[in-house]
Amino acid sequence: MNDSQEKPRTLNAEDLRAGMLLNIFAEQPLYGLDEEYSFFYDETNNIRKFWVRDDGFNEKPRNFVLGGISHKKSSPLSGIDDLIKSLHIQKSAKEIKFNQLATGNYLGVLNSKRIRTLLEWLISNGAFIHYINFNILYWSLVDIVDSMWDEPELLQYMPYVMHIKGELFNLANSDLGSLVLILKKYRFPNVQRNLSFTFMTEFADFLESASKNLQSDISKLVVHMIRKAANLSELPFIVDNVDDVLIDSFDSLFLRPLYIYPTSSHTFDNETEVQDALGGARMIYKGEPVEYSFVDSMSCIETQLSDGICGLLGSHFNFLEDHTFAELIEIKKNLNPSQQQTLSLLKTLIDISDAQSNGFMHRVTPMDSDFKNDYFLHDIPLQKHFQNNGANR
Repeated sequence: MNDSQEKPRTLNAEDLRAGMLLNIFAEQPLYGLDEEYSFFYDETNNIRKFWVRDDGFNEKPRNFVLGGISHKKSSPLSGIDDLIKSLHIQKSAKEIKFNQLATGNYLGVLNSKRIRTLLEWLISNGAFIHYINFNILYWSLVDIVDSMWDEPELLQYMPYVMHIKGELFNLANSDLGSLVLILKKYRFPNVQRNLSFTFMTEFADFLESASKNLQSDISKLVVHMIRKAANLSELPFIVDNVDDVLIDSFDSLFLRPLYIYPTSSHTFDNETEVQDALGGARMIYKGEPVEYSFVDSMSCIETQLSDGICGLLGSHFNFLEDHTFAELIEIKKNLNPSQQQTLSLLKTLIDISDAQSNGFMHRVTPMDSDFKNDYFLHDIPLQKHFQNNGANR
């Protein structure tokens, strides 16, 4: 660590949150932010950095999830001893972990009585859950879209920016082997300016071949936009970066809840990765420091319960990413009563949390992933084209 990294940063929460309060893409401003909560955190799939090697990505692209439980400071959790007894954790266990609550794949997790016990207890005790669900490959690619808006002809499509980003991801994600080759060839996201035309042209060719029968008008539009933007003299977000490094840290994700909920306290597990991410930052809100701390999870039951919730959410979101719409429709039809009950409890807890504050749930994911979650967890009907053409998405 160099000297500049060792110096604590002072960050202004009011400045950092200013552009986010309107929550433009969700079409509803954030609410419930200045209530005083106690947040507890854990994370899953914290790979710290994501880059392109000669033979592939350094890690399999999985969703990073930061989340856990929270409650109003005025309403501390009670009855925790009764919860621990009802979970029937082995006496030799030093702390509660997700893998003690459930094992196996996601459908096996949904069968877990211990998971249902935890969710029921959180609901009955006025607790909330919160999460950031972050698709690392999606985030790595969207700068291609954000680099195209200097082309005047393409500005008319800006209202559909989330659809465009999502479709670019869908096409690229369908052939990761070819994607890696083109990213590595051009040292993406550090494409040399004299190679921007050939990169964009080759990338458009790749997307076109990734889906031999383009499934929708939006697919054709994405390819057209990339070909058009190839003529730009500058692609601002995919130049002047480090060769091959798609994500250099998750620091911004750890900082986000501090400035979105600056009057609350934030308790993280005492892990090196988390402390490095926050880097001794001093967050200020209206002249007062935002409260955050690190604890040994063995001495903090709320952090242990957050491990359980974060493990459940990580399993849930990665399960959705791994299955097409057609597969999810069939799986949902065949869920057993225990699995249905677990999903219902998770939905109820998320609905309660969202009613308290819609900032508790934050997703950086392609639109298809959101539609999958809305359908599988929240029982929102799929649009007809997903029902009829969802075999490959």
